[in-house]
Amino acid sequence: MSEQVENLKTALSKIKSKDFGIYFYTIDTKGNPVASVANIYEHVKVLNELGYRAYVLHQQNDYKLYEDENGMGIANWLGEEYANLPHVSIEAQQLQVGPSDFLIIPEAFGGLIKETQNFPCKRIVLLQAYEYMLEDLGLGESWQQFGVNDVITTSNTQKDYVESVFRGTNTHVLPVGIPDYFTKNEKPKKPIVSISARDKREILKLVKVFYQKYPHYKFITFRDMSGMARETFATELRDSFLGVWVDDLAGFGTFPIECMKTNTPVVGKIPRMVPEWMGYTDENGNTQLNENGVWTSNLNALPDIVATMVGLYLEGGIPQNLTNGMEETATKYTTEELRNNVETTYTNIVNQRQVELETLLNRVEETESTKTEVTNE
Repeated sequence: MSEQVENLKTALSKIKSKDFGIYFYTIDTKGNPVASVANIYEHVKVLNELGYRAYVLHQQNDYKLYEDENGMGIANWLGEEYANLPHVSIEAQQLQVGPSDFLIIPEAFGGLIKETQNFPCKRIVLLQAYEYMLEDLGLGESWQQFGVNDVITTSNTQKDYVESVFRGTNTHVLPVGIPDYFTKNEKPKKPIVSISARDKREILKLVKVFYQKYPHYKFITFRDMSGMARETFATELRDSFLGVWVDDLAGFGTFPIECMKTNTPVVGKIPRMVPEWMGYTDENGNTQLNENGVWTSNLNALPDIVATMVGLYLEGGIPQNLTNGMEETATKYTTEELRNNVETTYTNIVNQRQVELETLLNRVEETESTKTEVTNE
């Protein structure tokens, strides 16, 4: 038996017994809450609960897990149980992979995809932000060129997009799940507008225009939701009577769904890629929006829409169709659904890898057998 055949049989045995690692490359946010990183941690957490060996893979040894004089760490903005998940450092040379292992690489790290093209493990792209999928790739370069054909993404709209750019990609859709602590508040809402915006200048502009045009609403408080620990974020959102979302580059968009789960109506600018929870494109190419929020393509209209929502808040008259739409959408993105989707998606990925290794093993054994027959003759 050749060394290659022996290695392949060992890899297959490890696949069948779950004796392999799934490594999720993760940037060090230095304590700054980032939705995409939170989603990676959810995958790692669920996979470990399902009996897999999943790891958070980071570049440097000083990856920020705990709070210091410079701010929060993972334990502070996600929770202690997330900081206690298995972590592996590339700098410490803790990444050791074989054919049975998996390396999950975020879409923006085209350089890492190139650098790892000779690794024996299965490599998969985790696409959460379509806007960055060509980062570090040269003109005409693709993931397939460097041996990556599989992609996990968070929505069907992103799946369609990546498959239109990189034809032949094998894409798995695994939507984001919103933690259970995003719940409704039985207490009356406060006159607070919570805002999530990629460009912080848009927050300042909206607030200034609103107070200029509606001085009689100066009792309304606007709150920038960036930089908060996740559970604090949920509490603040639960107390707010309104959420405002501005993110042109969003591929999925968790903030509006977090609003819906806390029974906080949300208004927002329609992003370039319409998330499937927001609406769909009909057979005539027209966008049909769902009634789960107040959506506009005109950024300058947001202050006026906020003012209208203030009036409804004061009158206690949020439309029933909006409330129903929020409830319907919120029920689709739960931790239970995430767990089910993680289990299904990674089971399929592992099974596919098993088939790949079995096919390769058969090919190698046939080749070696043919060589032996020729030698004997």
